[in-house]
Amino acid sequence: MAYRILSKVKKSLLTEWVTKGVNATRATLGVYPNTLNFYLYPKKAKQPVPWAHTRRDEHESVHLYVDSRFPLDKFIKDWTIYHEIAHLAIPYLGSKYSWLSEGFASFMQYQIMHQAGILAGSLHSNYHQKISPHLRWFNSELTAASIAQRLMKNEQYPAAYWGSAYFFVLADKQLRQAHQVNLVELISHYQDCCRQNDNNVHDLMQSLDNMLETKILANLLQQYENAAAKTLYPEHFE
Repeated sequence: MAYRILSKVKKSLLTEWVTKGVNATRATLGVYPNTLNFYLYPKKAKQPVPWAHTRRDEHESVHLYVDSRFPLDKFIKDWTIYHEIAHLAIPYLGSKYSWLSEGFASFMQYQIMHQAGILAGSLHSNYHQKISPHLRWFNSELTAASIAQRLMKNEQYPAAYWGSAYFFVLADKQLRQAHQVNLVELISHYQDCCRQNDNNVHDLMQSLDNMLETKILANLLQQYENAAAKTLYPEHFE
């Protein structure tokens, strides 16, 4: 783990936080096949982690900008680290599918926090709170994928991220109904069987489907790219 100008005490606090974040993610999404590198940078802000991103170059890495004036419990309850580590549970999907990648990480951040016992409220209430305000964007004859791409391009990130997270709400529901398996369980097994072999969105969807001998994920992506968004999204989140 690399730090940028942090005291010994602050390094200890932040190391504990990152360790807890990694362990919580592993407990939910499985142990990743690739080693992750973490880089922390000091940044004064009104929240513990004002900004973060991942990189996939020579090594997969998570870069976190932190205000170390906050106590440990505030860091642990902050969603950012779980969101960023979740990104790396699946391959890079390319700029065309950045909406899907962000939807995945947004969906999974709460799954991780819920399983770790640090999510305030139920999973349903958290998804309801985040997704409901953005359903209006998808009440359209345009495809859901094109709407999400436009929202990303226009930097309307909450609408893009949480509108796209609904893809995984639907996928999880369909997997439970058809196979009595949830998406989190599927992703956990995916780390062992397929993560290192996949390089794009179609590899990902095929691998997840093949694990259950189904076409749920591939069909859902096809619907997102071809069907009117209003046929996939409800007027109200239930």
